[in-house]
Amino acid sequence: MHLKLKFVTSDVWDSDPGVDLADITLELGEIDYGRQLDQRFEQAPVQLTRRFLKGLPALEPPPSNAHKRHQCPGPAGAAPGDDDRPLSPLSRPFPQPKASQHVHTFPRMAPRLQPPDDDEDANRTPKHKFFRNYSFDFLKQKQLKAKIASAVEKKHIFSIVGHYPALRKALKTRHWLEKQTFRSALLRELSHHALLQKASNGNEYEEALVSKYLKPYLPYFIWQHRNMRDCKQDRFYAPYRSRIHYERPYDFAVKENLIRLINASHWHQEEGFAELDYPRTYLLDTEDIITKFQEDYQLTIVSSFLHHMAKHLEHAFDDEGTLPTDVLTTAMKYLRYYLGCAQHEDIDHEEFCEPLLTPENRHEMEQLLAGEAQFGSIPGYEVLSLVAQVKKLVHEAAKVFPDMKIDGIRNMWILKPGNRCRGLGIMLFNDDRKLLEHVDSNPDVKYVAQKYIERPLLIHCTKFDIRQYFLITYTNNVLKVWMYRNCYLRFSSRQFNLDDFSESIHLTNYSIQKNYAKEVREGADALPASNMWSLKRFQEHLQSLDKGFYWERKIYPDMKKNILAIVCASLDGMKMERNMFELYGADFMVTENFRTMLIEINTSPDLSSSTDVTSVICPAVLEDLVKVVIDNTKDKRAGTGQFELIHSLEIPRVAPYGYGLTVDGRSMQSKHRSKSPLSPINTSTGPTVASTATSTPKRSTAAAGTTVATTVATGGIISTGANGGNAKHSRYAASSSESSSRGSKTSLTSVILDRPRTTLK
Repeated sequence: MHLKLKFVTSDVWDSDPGVDLADITLELGEIDYGRQLDQRFEQAPVQLTRRFLKGLPALEPPPSNAHKRHQCPGPAGAAPGDDDRPLSPLSRPFPQPKASQHVHTFPRMAPRLQPPDDDEDANRTPKHKFFRNYSFDFLKQKQLKAKIASAVEKKHIFSIVGHYPALRKALKTRHWLEKQTFRSALLRELSHHALLQKASNGNEYEEALVSKYLKPYLPYFIWQHRNMRDCKQDRFYAPYRSRIHYERPYDFAVKENLIRLINASHWHQEEGFAELDYPRTYLLDTEDIITKFQEDYQLTIVSSFLHHMAKHLEHAFDDEGTLPTDVLTTAMKYLRYYLGCAQHEDIDHEEFCEPLLTPENRHEMEQLLAGEAQFGSIPGYEVLSLVAQVKKLVHEAAKVFPDMKIDGIRNMWILKPGNRCRGLGIMLFNDDRKLLEHVDSNPDVKYVAQKYIERPLLIHCTKFDIRQYFLITYTNNVLKVWMYRNCYLRFSSRQFNLDDFSESIHLTNYSIQKNYAKEVREGADALPASNMWSLKRFQEHLQSLDKGFYWERKIYPDMKKNILAIVCASLDGMKMERNMFELYGADFMVTENFRTMLIEINTSPDLSSSTDVTSVICPAVLEDLVKVVIDNTKDKRAGTGQFELIHSLEIPRVAPYGYGLTVDGRSMQSKHRSKSPLSPINTSTGPTVASTATSTPKRSTAAAGTTVATTVATGGIISTGANGGNAKHSRYAASSSESSSRGSKTSLTSVILDRPRTTLK
């Protein structure tokens, strides 16, 4: 009988109290009664021996002479039958081996079940087969626990919510272990023993087993969704967490908050460093904002009309024309009014009133812009005079309203829900009345109205935008803004056309464009099937337009300035926590005159490898993010990949305690309090002494009828006017006779000591 026992030693028992007798397994082969076994098996535990006896078949007793001939020798000096130990299969009589036969205890490298020799078949007893179970691999468990202990000591434990294989790979390359955040089927169904048997280097069984071991330990790198609640154990626990908390008005990843920051960004902008270029946007949540939107809409009609007339006014007169030139004069008055308001001329002139723009005027302007109507013929000198006046006014207005050059003539506005992303719920309007009707029909949704860029830069007659990643980190009391040097372009599926409001033309989100079949175009106008370009391909296109330097000198620097302007405006509401970081995806559009305008900023951007372009850039972003957050934090000489540091600001953390603490309140007054024996307070003359709950002021008399206040503790200075003008705020006051007896230097202590203790409050 080949019997292999594995006992649990004391060190294993102490280190892992979860191991019990169920983990001690045996490997039973075929029972061979023709071989002698080692006497060490006589010392097996009694409880295990009885368990084996139940599984063995009953054997017939051999003849008496055979029993005597083959009886195993007992201990020295022991008579036969004196052994009271329980009978075990190890103490059964076995045939004695031949002289030439080697005595085996355990089979070594040979197969466990060896075929018997032909001459020994007659001497062998029948063989019995038992179920063979798996053995517990203590060596593998010891190695696994050593690896886990090293990770716990170095705080190399991470936790990731979501499918980010590139991020997991980057951390595991640095010998970090993952604490899984989900209950997989492996964790629920398989036991510790089964996971260990199937675990190998890096497979899913080993990851599930490691996650079980790491259950009582906290992760030190957390990649989570935006809406997940943080787990804060104490103030000493500061993991690398992919979440930056803001006070609500400063979170620029929310559309409505981004608008508030844009409106306040002029306080934080710096020429050449932080400059914001953003389309005009309104959060339609109050009546005042809706009124401003309507004014902007009418101003856009007028400015677009005059900007168009400055180029084509000479050809807008015809003998068959029916429109008078009054509409042109009204438009000029309207533009001059808002030009004066922008230059604050309406403050000094009360009679500065707004001209009226009637619906008829709007309709006539729209007809002229669409080419459906013309002016009646007038003398030539009047035409030249009107042309000169319009060009001069447009030239002056373009300096104040630079958006006139990109507004176009359709006056199109894009309406976005404030709480949705990925292009959901976005609509286009060229009529403010229809737009406001749609807003009124959905009162539960906050809408954002943004001026549509009607003159964007087109590639093969197709609209595109740029997805640019940037990273914010806060470690060692230093806030850093990192810009990723690589980016990619996203195209729409169809050619640009302002007459068609289809989302396949005007929206470039991949989540929308993947639902539309790409327009079939051949030759030079062909776009990739994924509707995406890499940065290298875009630079080659600019080079073909003889504008290859525009990326390095114009577009990329403008994106930096836009991002820094928003980040600087949000610093007041940023909650500084150690080792926090967050990755953002900013969307930019380039106009036909190469203005780079920020459209929106997204948190938790899509990093999936959905196309051949994103399959290259997104894993690289996550790999370089680990270099910045972990490698560069520990070693300043470590590389940061494609991330470029564009701004660094030292912001020391405020200690949880502070000096100059004050207590604000009032003392409890007794209902039956004794009255003061002093005479009534005279507030006409003499020094006054004031006491507040937050400070202990000291007053001295400079002259008769005047008081001077000084502060001896933390708090504000209490000032009083001549003749005790602030005496009603003082709690204690001395009469003129008392002040004269003490001289001109009356202290607060002397005044208090002279009063009875019962009157002090």
